[in-house]
Parts: sequence; C-alpha cells; structure tokens
Amino acid sequence: MKTKILIACILCLFLAKLPAQNGWTITGRVLEDVSGEAMVAVNVLLYAPDSTLIASAATDADGLFSLATSRPGDCSVAVSFVGYSSQRFDLSLTDRSRNVMHPDIVLQPLDIALSGVEIVARRRQTVYRLDRKVIEASGYISAAGGTAVDILEQTPSVRVDANGELSFRGSSGFKVYIDGKPATMDGSAALEQIPAGQIESIEIVSTPSARNEADGVAGIINVNMKKQSGSGWSGMLNATGSSVASRSADFMASYRAGDVRWQTSGEVSRRYLVSDFDQLKHISMDDTTTTTRATGERTSFVDLYALRTGLDWERGRTTWSGALETRYRVRNRGGYLHYEDTYRSNVTGEETAASYDGHDYVRLHDLTLRGDVGFEHRLADDGRRLTGSFFAFYEHDAMEFFFTDLFYPDGSRAQGHRAWEHEYRLTAQGNLDFVLPFGDRAGKFETGYYFFTYTEDGDYRVDVYNPSLSAFERRDDLYNRYVFRRDIHALYAMLSNTHGKLSYQAGLRGEFIHRKLENSEAWARHTWNKLDLFPSAHLAWAFDESSRLRLGYSRRITQPQLFYMEPYVVYVDHYTAQSGNPKIRPEYTNSVELTYERTMGEHSASATLFHRRRTDKIERVRVPYHTGVTLDSISNVGDDYATGGEVATNFQVAKWWNMDVSGSLFHYMIANEYKVDNDSESLNWQLALNNNLDVARNTRVRLESYFVGPSVSTQGRVDEFFYFNFSVRQQLLERRLSAILNVRDVFSTAKYVDTKNGPSMDSRTVIYPRSPLITLSLSYTFNNFRSQRREERVTHDLFEGTNR
Repeated sequence: MKTKILIACILCLFLAKLPAQNGWTITGRVLEDVSGEAMVAVNVLLYAPDSTLIASAATDADGLFSLATSRPGDCSVAVSFVGYSSQRFDLSLTDRSRNVMHPDIVLQPLDIALSGVEIVARRRQTVYRLDRKVIEASGYISAAGGTAVDILEQTPSVRVDANGELSFRGSSGFKVYIDGKPATMDGSAALEQIPAGQIESIEIVSTPSARNEADGVAGIINVNMKKQSGSGWSGMLNATGSSVASRSADFMASYRAGDVRWQTSGEVSRRYLVSDFDQLKHISMDDTTTTTRATGERTSFVDLYALRTGLDWERGRTTWSGALETRYRVRNRGGYLHYEDTYRSNVTGEETAASYDGHDYVRLHDLTLRGDVGFEHRLADDGRRLTGSFFAFYEHDAMEFFFTDLFYPDGSRAQGHRAWEHEYRLTAQGNLDFVLPFGDRAGKFETGYYFFTYTEDGDYRVDVYNPSLSAFERRDDLYNRYVFRRDIHALYAMLSNTHGKLSYQAGLRGEFIHRKLENSEAWARHTWNKLDLFPSAHLAWAFDESSRLRLGYSRRITQPQLFYMEPYVVYVDHYTAQSGNPKIRPEYTNSVELTYERTMGEHSASATLFHRRRTDKIERVRVPYHTGVTLDSISNVGDDYATGGEVATNFQVAKWWNMDVSGSLFHYMIANEYKVDNDSESLNWQLALNNNLDVARNTRVRLESYFVGPSVSTQGRVDEFFYFNFSVRQQLLERRLSAILNVRDVFSTAKYVDTKNGPSMDSRTVIYPRSPLITLSLSYTFNNFRSQRREERVTHDLFEGTNR
C-alpha cells in the first residue's frame, strides 16, 4: 500500500508542471567579480516606481534568475548578497519585448571594494535561505587552529558536552556533508576532522528537503570548503600550538587554468583535551551498597594524518569532477584515577573500605581510502540539468582497543581487562538527479534516485586478569563475531516556485531500508526491512529586500549504527561498562520552524520559533551491573519534545566596534520509563555576547562571553556553566600573514556537572577543564588565495571524561 502511495505522489509531482505565465519575463545571471564564478542564492527583487515589491527570486546553482510580472512600464531590479556591493538597474517593459535578457551582473566583494580604508567591511555572520541557515566563517578569529566543531558551538541551541559530542536542540543525530557530499564519518567525529582554516561557510539545515537523505533527526550540517579564486597557483598554510601540547599544520594548494581546476589539501595534527575528574557513585546490589569516589586526570587526543586531491574539468555543457582522499587517525581517551570504595551491608549495616589506583584508556585507529566521481550536465540553456555522483569508502584494519588496570596501594595488580574490536568497513553511495525549470524558469521540478550500502565485518576478543595465575587469560566464552549490512534505495520528487513575494518548495521522499546483523550470539541476529515516506515543505514571504519570513517542515529518521547494536560488554574503566542493543529501533522526528529575518543598514536580526517531536529516542541508560560497577546500555527510552525560540542580532556600534548577541530558550521534555522522579523536563537556554574591536589597522580583538543553562537527560541533568574567551589577530605582509592568539576560559569558570539517577543507582560527575587554554595560530596565504572565511565559534569541548 505504501509503495502505491509513493508512486502516486511522485506522479502527481511530475504532472505539476505549470503553464508559462502571461506578461513579461526578466532573466539574467549573477557572477562573482574575483573568480568569475556563478553566485548561488543571490537575492533578486523587482520593484515598481513607487518601491512596491512586484516579484522576487534567488539565483540557482548556475547563477541564473528569472522574474515574472504582468505589469508593463518602468521598474527596477535590485541585486544583493551578503558581503558584496549591491546593484540596482532600471528597466522599461513594453509590448515589443516580452522576454528581457539582462547582461551578466557582476558583484564585487566588500572586503575588496573597501580595501583602501582603515576598517574592512565584515560579512554578516548568518544568512538565511529558504531551507537553511548559512554561517559565514570570515570574521571568527577564535576558531583559528580549531575544527568545524569550534565554528558551530556558538550557534544558538548548539551544545557540546564534556566528551566533545555536539547536539542541536537536544539531539546529536545529524548528518555531515562536505561541499554537498556525505562525509566519511557521522556527527562530531566528522566535524572534528575538518580544519577551521579551510572552511568557507557552514550550512545548518534543520528541516531538510526531500532531496536530502532522510537519516539524521537533527538535520544536516554541510561544510563548504574554500575554493580557488582566479587563475594560476595559489594556496594557504596554517600552523597552531597550544598550552596543553596540541599542535597542527594544514595546507591547501590550488591551480586553475581555463576550464580545469586542481586542488589538494592535507593536515597533520594532534589535538589534546585535559581535565580534572571527580565522580561519586552509589550502587545498591546483592544486599550491598557500594560507594565509590573516583578522582584524577582525564586526557584525550586525536592524531590525524590526511591528504586529499581533486580535479574539476568543464567541457562544453558538462563539468566532471573526481577526488581521492586518504586518512590515518588515532583517537585515544583515558587517564589515571584513584578510587576510594566503601561497602555497606544492607542487612547488618557493617561497613568495609578499600583503595585502588586505576589506569584505563580506549584507543581507536583506522586507515581509510575514499574515491569520488561526479558530473553535472546542462541539458539546455533554460536550466534543465542532470547531475550524478558516486563515492566508495574503505576502512582498513580498524582497531578499537580497550585497556583497564586496577592496582592495590602497594602497586600489585588487583584486576585488569584487555579487549579488541577488529573491523573492516566498506561504504558506497550514489545518486542521479534531474532538474526541470517551468513557468518562465521561475519554477523548478526536481527528481532523483539514491542508493547507499554499508558493510562491516569484525570480531571482538577479550583477555581478563586472573589473580590466582597472576596473568591475563583469553575468554573464549566472550568472543563475538559479527557481519552487519545496511542498504537503502530512495526516490524523491520536489516542486518549487516563486510567485511575487511568495516562494515555496514541497517534496516527498520514499526510502526502502534493509538491515541485517549476523552474530555469533543467536539471539542478536536479525533482519529488518521497511519502506518509509519522508515529506518536506518550505515557504518564504519577502516583505521587502530587507525582511523575510520562512516556514519549514520535515520528517527525519536516525538509523542505528552498528556500535548501538553490539551485544557484548566492554569496560571503559574498571567501574564503568558499556554494551549495545541488537534490537534497537530507529528514531523518527517531525520538525517545524518559523524564522523572521531583517537587515537594517549595517545591523541585522533574526528570530526563530521551532517545535520538534522525536519518537523512540536512542540514549545510553546507566544501570547497576555488579558490585561497584555500572553498565551503560543503549535503549529506546521514549519520546522527547523541544519547543522554543532562537534570536541572533548583529550591531555595528561604531566603525571600529561590532557586537553580536545570540541566544536560545526552549522547553525540553522526555517522556520515558527510566526516571526515578518526575524531573523529566527543563527550560534550556544559552546566551552568547561577543564583541569585535578593530583597535588598529589590521589588528582585531574579540571578546566572547558564553552562558549555557541546565538541561535534562533520560536519567538526570547537566548543570549550567559559563566562561569567557579572549582573542587577538594581527595581520602582516599586506594581510597575507595572520597571527592569532586565543585564550579560552580566561577566568577558569567552566565546570561540567552531570547527575544521573536510576533504580538502585545514582552518580554525580564533575569535570574541570585545564584552563585557561592558550593557543597561537599562524596563517599565510600566497598568490591572492581567497581570504579565509572562518567563523568565530565557542568551544564548549573544554571537558574530558563525560562517558564515565
């Protein structure tokens, strides 16, 4: 039945081609002055002589626009894009020419247009399009030497926990794209591998259209990398060091000659986090209540070695592209903890005590190879376009190693554990998309096919220390062998158009999902097949060229990854174990949001209202495992709801002083079965106040203040915290060399407090980051490589140890 509904809906959208409107059509193309490339999403507005808005449009991927009107006579067209000088030209519409083709319109970047003055113009930090929010990465010096996570953290409703995991409006289920192509990893793991210095902009798509894959309940984060501007050779070099021994170096080099563009980039880095850890646990089990106090140092680091090269070649109406990428990554998390245990009999009340010293870490390393190919063929000058892409990604000899040791005060070993997950992974994905303009090119019909396949083959081995033998023994009874496969096939259709001040987009996506897990444990084996429908809708109303209202809706899914389903138990430290759940179900989300934006000269403001409902929320739940030890297992904990708003403003206080204020306030509620009290909801809030001060020519100071409110989880809550950052940038050698000094958590006020409660168990974890954290970054561009566009983002990833 669902298959018939899907086919009927797609056929209806195919038949929705509208007849051409009577009247006049104005078409043209918008190009960027420096690179000569087409500009996407440029605002093009048609006005009557009395300044009444007649029609509006946004340029497509080829920089083309089309305006339709039934009013003859004089009119004017205004063309504007954030960070570029605007243009306006007059027209007279007569019966002699019903189709007006305007010559190419070239927009000049403001930072070039104003290069002769003391204060260089800034691009707006956030730009809103029909279905997404675009964060420009140009003026945020505090992200220097960091990653995409550092750029995103200042965004309203974005939160980073003490383990560096990013969430948006309470959900961490988001997909990451790079230049419109799926990243090789998911979520925060993908973002932390993208150097901030190579980022042009980041798009947050919280209500994605049917064109996009449906996975990721929080939406899509698309990172646009910097591209070559102009012909010949150009490039950039970045280097960073910090007070906790983090260091990184990355480069990007490009060559462009005619219709061929080649680009290569690479990175070598080690990024550290160091925190002081303090945890108190109470566990009641088997007539004994165990109280454990764990204190010590937690550290983590990520080593990354990456190299990527790509080629774009335009021949006639077709542009071909190809890329190769290889990465070697080591991720290590662990530390040294001192344990004070108290054991109290629930029967006699007798108490005993013991002390231990522990050393533990989890290390993951993998070597990956990825290849991409793609094409874009312009079928005609009217905007008909066929595009296709394919990538394959292979992870060789991926190894995750779990290491725990527990010692008596005299240094002799009490317990120990070694475990290995050894895996090979293969991913392939492809899509074919077709675009058909209609209605004098003001409208657009899109359809396409998508496929995805993922296979993981691995095993799990464990050695446990035997005190009677004073040696580690292989536990063959705990050995686990598994093969996991997921296949997705999808069709979608979308319709979009503009009528005067109104723009709309509607779509439907159908996905057939096949999932199969083979496992040495018979109870864990399963096969899962399902056909799902994912609609989307977006509306925009342009009041005038300075204000717009947007409304968006989408339905999304989060597919459980294999590590959610692994049936065996691993130890993060001697007192904390983790396991998966082979029967875990997907999450589903329905999201709607309403956004109003307005520009007022050099000032801007936006406000968003949103509501999200998620069913079958996936989360780790902490329960007693055995004496003194808790188990964090994966569960579908119930439904959650987020309803609230976000506000972002930017003020040009003076020629030398720019201030941005952003914040969010939303009610978050979890309806679940794991709480031991009724505290399952919270009023979540965040506030950021940032000042950019141009204190001298080519010298900028940035002052950041961040306040993060409390939030609830399935079993507890995370307390509020706040901190302050300071950054200064000095540009030298005609702005080709930038030196940036960052000081994070200047007054050492950041503190992460996580409380969990459950049946017969409670824990309180406090993490203090080593602060202040000082970072020095250098960046050099050569041969007029486009100026960096880095966004200033807070880094709430100050803490290490939240998975305890």
